[in-house]
Amino acid sequence: MQRSILLTLTFLLLGNLARAESLAVTVLDQHGEPLADTVVEIREQRRQLTPDENAVIDQINRRFVPMVIAIHPGQSVEFPNSDNVRHHVYSFSDIRQFSTRLYADDPVDPVQFNQAGIATLGCNIHDSMVGYVYVSEWQHVAVSDERGRLQLEDLTAFPDTLHVWHPWMDAPDNRREIALPPETPERGDVEITLNVTPPSQDFGFGALSGDDS
Repeated sequence: MQRSILLTLTFLLLGNLARAESLAVTVLDQHGEPLADTVVEIREQRRQLTPDENAVIDQINRRFVPMVIAIHPGQSVEFPNSDNVRHHVYSFSDIRQFSTRLYADDPVDPVQFNQAGIATLGCNIHDSMVGYVYVSEWQHVAVSDERGRLQLEDLTAFPDTLHVWHPWMDAPDNRREIALPPETPERGDVEITLNVTPPSQDFGFGALSGDDS
């Protein structure tokens, strides 16, 4: 009986040590408003396997939706067109150059991204459209939603530093490194504030690109 209790305690302790943690992050702008489309990475563990599923960027109301996605090298992106007008998505970025005509209800082949970096997307027909494919080599990466929220899952330990990118951030290369306070492992929740300057849509793709690849 005593041996059985000891074995049970051992398995419980091992289970607790191996338990995957998660980190919830809320991103706000300088006015305290939720900031969507922020990429947050933990640069401690590189991704070993390419996800099987394709990512998706739709065309809705003449916008890329979502504006920012994060994928891993080798992953592909589908570009459906939910508008009733034609689009022509393209990228001149170093990590991936392509040009694809999009028609409503006319599917096209997904575009594969094999190199880490940022691909800025435009539309040859609607110059104000801009989107970003953030290709990350790191295991833990996520993008904030409309509430400024994201979740980093399956962590074996809480990180010391978050690497943050947003296309409108007032920082070199639109990036910041944010050191986490020592109490973060106890809370499992982090709130960060970024200074951003939303661009004018009138400036078009060239002013909006933010391409640092």
